[in-house]
Amino acid sequence: MLSTLSLAGVALGVANLLPFAAAQDPTYSMVFNHQGANFFNNWNFYDGWDVNNTGTVEFQTQDASQQLGLISLNSAGNTIIKVDNTTSGVGNASFLRPSVKILTDYTLSSGNLLLFDAVHMPFGCSVWPAFWSQGPAWPDDGEIDIMEGVNLQVKNDISLHTLDGCKHPDAGVQAFETGNLVSTDCFNQTDFNQGCIVEVATAGYGADFASAGGGVYAMLWNDTGLTFWFFQRGSIPADLPTTNPNPAGWGNPTAYYPQSSCDFNTFFKPQTFIIDITLCGNFAGQPNVFSQTCSGTCLDLVPIPTNFDDAYFEISYMRVFQQTNGSAPSTTPAGTALPTGGSGGVGTVTVTAASSGANGESTTTAKTGAALPSMSFSALTLGACLLLEIVAVGFVQGFRL
Repeated sequence: MLSTLSLAGVALGVANLLPFAAAQDPTYSMVFNHQGANFFNNWNFYDGWDVNNTGTVEFQTQDASQQLGLISLNSAGNTIIKVDNTTSGVGNASFLRPSVKILTDYTLSSGNLLLFDAVHMPFGCSVWPAFWSQGPAWPDDGEIDIMEGVNLQVKNDISLHTLDGCKHPDAGVQAFETGNLVSTDCFNQTDFNQGCIVEVATAGYGADFASAGGGVYAMLWNDTGLTFWFFQRGSIPADLPTTNPNPAGWGNPTAYYPQSSCDFNTFFKPQTFIIDITLCGNFAGQPNVFSQTCSGTCLDLVPIPTNFDDAYFEISYMRVFQQTNGSAPSTTPAGTALPTGGSGGVGTVTVTAASSGANGESTTTAKTGAALPSMSFSALTLGACLLLEIVAVGFVQGFRL
């Protein structure tokens, strides 16, 4: 009987459990490495007007982007994605400046880790760049903004946009975030689609980002929710650029959206990721927004090519990993609630054929799904039995675990 077990037996049970616990620490396998000459593999180029945001740009095909010099590889081996800064539109009332919008032909979901290393991000009066994602239908299937800024602002806002019911906690989680909580309601109809925002406290955008040599944004999506980190160039963890990143050692996150306050199974479907640069439109061009960092009128700047000399991404790499083992996330901040739902298993990356719908949103059709190895039933059973044994003995012997 358990009540007759000695403390030595408990110690043996703990010793037997430790290797099992260690085996649960998630590891990640790289599935996409967008870098150098291969950066644009598995991207689709959106071609046409920016009908979503009423931006004064015309997005170009891949061939046209190359011919216009909007995409290139620089001498450092980094990828350049830019707005046209050579064509004058002065005197042309219908002028739309050439730019780029690309969408992954695969989707990410729970179990995925994404790393985005950039040296420079677009900025300037009238400029509105973003690195973001959306589900098949907006806003029903969620939107994630990892990097988004306008004009000459210097702070980046990480945010989510959803249907009603998803929130960032009012308190508690903030003790573990290094970012500044701006808003908690992710509902897209609250405060004109402001979203639930955590502001990056350090130089995460604009001229300050560039002068600091850029940095890395990381996003981990697992059963505890969504976790984001931003690391400036001099503080990037040594394991992050490798093929074996370990988020468990990266310290407190910049932003954390727990499953306990937003059911990601309900509000988020697999996400297509997007890089784009638009101009003016219904955010950067709003007079009350534009006037915060710029003078004059947004649309007056669009015809002037030299206004866009800083309107470019310089990207070292974007890498996508999927969890290959373990089911006990090791990045949950202490004191936050664990999820009540979720698959509890290993994530997948779905490769899709992405196209653009009539309203400018992406539409995706699944081609393949990657089935990944799972923990064996015998290992799980052994661990559970040992844990139950320890708990039972603890109560009988009168000590607290």
